[in-house]
Order: sequence, then structure tokens, then C-alpha cells
Amino acid sequence: MSVRKHPKRQAQAGISRAAESGGEFVFGVNAVMTRLSQGAGDIRSLRVARGDSGRVGKLIDAARALGIPVETVDSRKLDQMTGVNHQGVALEVTPPRMRGMEVIDDLLAAMDGNALFLILDGVQDPGNLGAIIRSAATLGVDAIIVPQDNSAPLNAAAIKIASGGASLVPVVQVVNLARAMEVLKAAGVWTVGTVLETETTLEQTDLTGNLALVMGSEERGIREKTRRHCDFLATIPMPQPALGFNVSVATGICLYETQRQRAAVNRRATENKNA
Repeated sequence: MSVRKHPKRQAQAGISRAAESGGEFVFGVNAVMTRLSQGAGDIRSLRVARGDSGRVGKLIDAARALGIPVETVDSRKLDQMTGVNHQGVALEVTPPRMRGMEVIDDLLAAMDGNALFLILDGVQDPGNLGAIIRSAATLGVDAIIVPQDNSAPLNAAAIKIASGGASLVPVVQVVNLARAMEVLKAAGVWTVGTVLETETTLEQTDLTGNLALVMGSEERGIREKTRRHCDFLATIPMPQPALGFNVSVATGICLYETQRQRAAVNRRATENKNA
């Protein structure tokens, strides 16, 4: 298999539900630790099931270090709040909202060579947006970028379907998508657009390094102006292309392939180091 390489350009989520107080919950040990590592931000409190304080002691210490109130509650209360296996811990957070370009600027300044951005061009259904956010949170996306116009709102429906992901991955709204892509590229991020009209598959495309994946709408795909700002174009091979994929499913496939390639690179690096 030939893999298209590019030169180096210089420059886990828990499910959340609405709380009575108007917030939502991020829960599960890994999801809570990830959220705490991002700082206090919009976290209101940490709820710990009675009897589990020893098992989640590091989370309690991290929360207190950030000045976040810690409350011990009955495990059945957490069941009611979350509705699923919470592993004895949940964070109550303010419902997510669209963010501004300053979030991207901060992420670009802190890039470590494996940044991953997701650009959505014309995804207008809140259900699809929510499902995409959930996959993005699960598969290591640093931020999602959407245009101000012709894009689904980050409303209650999207947040619910995102299952806590919207509190882990910022959704950034920009006025000019093409301009945002130029900012990414100037900082050393390569952009790969997903289209039907190419013979180059995702597997043949280098998805390692600082990268932005561009997904279009189900009806029209990526707009021509957006396509012109992509460094590469790639497609998902489909035995029955007439049927196609839902955009949220296609996004999940693209993100999985991205992480598969990155894991393979890391594995080879470890093997070479130990050889």
C-alpha cells in the first residue's frame, strides 16, 4: 500500500444529563480526570458516591486544588443524575456554549506535533452535530470549528446527544471558515478534506502530525471555496457509494483512521527505541 506523505510543516468522555440546577454532568473516572485537567472553568461541583472517596481520591484532591466544591452523595442519587454507570464520581458543569477563535489561538500556541482539529462545513442537523461531538471527544479531537452561518446550533438536543462530549471538546464558531483554515495552515496544521470525487483513500493519506479534518454536509459535501483551502482530499472507500454514510458516521470513521495511523507511528517509534 502506498501512503501519501506530506513534509513537516513548521510553525474519554462520560455521558452527561441535565441537572435540576440547569447544569449537566460529566461522569466516569477518566472523563472527570480529563475535564479537571482543563482547569476549573465552568465546573460547579464534584459529586462523589458515599464509600467511593478512597477509590477516587486523586480526583477529589485535584478538584479541591482547583477550589471546586466536593459533595458526598448516595450512589443512588448519582444513578438518578446520570442514568448510567458513573463509577462513583460526577462533575456538575455549566451547559456548554459556542466558543470564539481565541480558543484556537491558544491551542495553536500549545501544539505538540499531534494536534487534531475537526472542521464542519454545513452540518445543519443538531443530532448530527451532537453525534459528531461525542465521537470527537472519544477520539482525541482538540477542537471543532463550525461556521456562523449554515451550521447546527449547539442547543439542548445536540448537547444531549453529545453525551458529555460538549464539555470536553470546545466547539468554536467562526465568521469566515476559509480564514480560520488559513490561520491553522499558517501555524503548521495540514488540512484534509473528505470528498467522494477522488481515488485517494483515507488509508493512503498521511493523517499524522498537526492536522485538521474537514467534513461537509450530507447533501452538498464540502463547499468549493472550502475545498480550495484543503491541502489534500481523501475519500472513504465504499462498496455501495450510492448509499453513502451519515455525516456523523463518516466523521467517526475518519477520526478512527486518524488515531489508527497515529497509534501505529507511536508503536513503531517505541519498537525502534527498544531495539
